Amino acid sequence: MDSRHRPALTVGIAGLGNIGTEVARWLAASAPRSLALAAAAGRDPQAIAARLSSLGIAAQATAIDALAGQCDVIVDCLAPEATAALLETCIDGGGTVMTVNVGVLLQEPQWIERARRTGTRLLVPSGAVAGIDALRAAAMGRIDSVRIRTSKPPAGLDAGGAAGPQRVFAGNAREAVAAWPRNMNIAATLSLAGIGGERTEVEIWSDPALERNVHEVEIDSDSTRLRIRIENRPSAANPRSSAITAHSVCAALAGLVDPVRIGA
Repeated sequence: MDSRHRPALTVGIAGLGNIGTEVARWLAASAPRSLALAAAAGRDPQAIAARLSSLGIAAQATAIDALAGQCDVIVDCLAPEATAALLETCIDGGGTVMTVNVGVLLQEPQWIERARRTGTRLLVPSGAVAGIDALRAAAMGRIDSVRIRTSKPPAGLDAGGAAGPQRVFAGNAREAVAAWPRNMNIAATLSLAGIGGERTEVEIWSDPALERNVHEVEIDSDSTRLRIRIENRPSAANPRSSAITAHSVCAALAGLVDPVRIGA
């Protein structure tokens, strides 16, 4: 069938916080016609309905556990502690699930195993990190080390008022995600694309001089050496998150329906 005449992929968003709201706005106003926002879900469907109405978006408001089976694609924009319950309802359905809570997948790899076993397509957008395509390519050979140093303004870490830069964490990615579940999705994404949570090294710094979230990634392998510095604007609504994260979700959704793909 000509792609211009295929039915639109229906999208359901779990969680209308900062990221979910931006994705919903994009789907309603700017997304390809082959994508359609069908539903949004949260713990309180009435609050979700009111939120959709305030945004001028025509979509069904529903409970989180009702999303499974309603939509072709489910986008998880919930708080990290709510992701497992959502995955439990939809991971065996054989559809497509996209989550911004990558740390949950690193800490609980059974979700990845279940998706592979049942044929559910489990997608992780690149989020706030660059170089994921190159890291995946390097993983076809031998990766010797992956390191990330994340520096954020204190408000992005709920850190105290130190006068200068202060290291608040040093360890591996699995430990970082456990300690900072709302801040370390970037480390989780690098781990899953590369050499795992135990071998991915992480430092987290609080720096009152910064206005942006800064990520410095170092990757050494038998095929490449990468040094990447990323400076992301914090989200105005949630300084723990980078503004580009919602854009990454939108780009990943667009990639589901665009027959042309650039990058791995």
